[in-house]
Amino acid sequence: MAQINSPVFYRVAILLLTVALVAGGCGGDKPAPSPTPASVTPTSAPAPTAPSVNVALSPLTTPGGVMPGLSPLPVPQTQTQSTAPVQPLKASGAAQGKILWHSDRGGDVQIWVMDDNGQNSRQLTQGEGVGTNDEPVWSPDGQQVVFASDRDNEQAFQIYLMNADGSNQRPLMPFHASHNWGPDWSPDGRQVVFQTNRGANANFEIYAVATDGANLRNLTDHPANDSRPRWSPDGKQIIFVSNRTGRRALFVMNADGSDVRQLTDSAGEDDLPRWSPDGREILFQSTRGGGGFFGIYVMKADGSNVRPIGNFSGNVNAPTWAREGRVIIFASTRDDPMWDLYMMDRDGSNLRRLTDNFKTDRFPAWHP
Repeated sequence: MAQINSPVFYRVAILLLTVALVAGGCGGDKPAPSPTPASVTPTSAPAPTAPSVNVALSPLTTPGGVMPGLSPLPVPQTQTQSTAPVQPLKASGAAQGKILWHSDRGGDVQIWVMDDNGQNSRQLTQGEGVGTNDEPVWSPDGQQVVFASDRDNEQAFQIYLMNADGSNQRPLMPFHASHNWGPDWSPDGRQVVFQTNRGANANFEIYAVATDGANLRNLTDHPANDSRPRWSPDGKQIIFVSNRTGRRALFVMNADGSDVRQLTDSAGEDDLPRWSPDGREILFQSTRGGGGFFGIYVMKADGSNVRPIGNFSGNVNAPTWAREGRVIIFASTRDDPMWDLYMMDRDGSNLRRLTDNFKTDRFPAWHP
């Protein structure tokens, strides 16, 4: 074999070696990764955040997790099925009113409305930037809805208003870095009552405000957690929930916050009271039946003659009167581990299922 000693050969070899070294150093056809940028503090002021809430003071959480009766957000439940499933209500009966409720069937928890025979459901709060919206309540004339929303800040629910068709959504008051929910209208439609932890101790108090956002005032002013207010039909009293005796019980006060009286005192937790349309009875949910689940109870307005209604294998949520007090609408985990809406006669008979999907439907509100 002849020796290769041409100067041209050596020049070509050196050139090829140089190209190979450069290509290897650049990683072939993939550019070298850019360094991870350091976090930059924005120049604009950050959005206000809700005050830190001590777990012992807040009705939102307990060491065991979220309390299903107090949190506006859905909580999956597990239970042993002990009753036959209830089939969804057929559209054979004519609707006699409409039901507002909140559901996560579209993703985030949003407000929906349907006829009270379970038909014609449609979503009212939707679109980019609307956040989570829950606990809707009809105005007395059925023209508006008050609800809670975290669209301004995920750490601070605010009270919002909208028209009954979902239009004209607006905050009731200027933003405040606190949690505000559980609203209800006064019977004349001029005021809204709600719970908030805007105080220095971050415990929940009952506040009232005019529907134009004016005249905000604290009605309870107590170191315990006061929540879930509901105005009486005659506008003279407000029933609410408080843990001021060590567990959640029902209390009533005059509409100006005076003359607070305890109505219930059981070994369980009493929650989410609703006045009957005539003001003579109070519907509520309670764990007094044992098993750790909420059941449905009714009593006279003075707290006497407490009795259960219905018999359910799972949790119930927010039982409310409908059709002039002849029926009760509520949410339950009876037939799946999430929540569906049901209707029954006021004596617990004639149970029928209004919604049927593996999503959360809770906090119903009825209007004729």
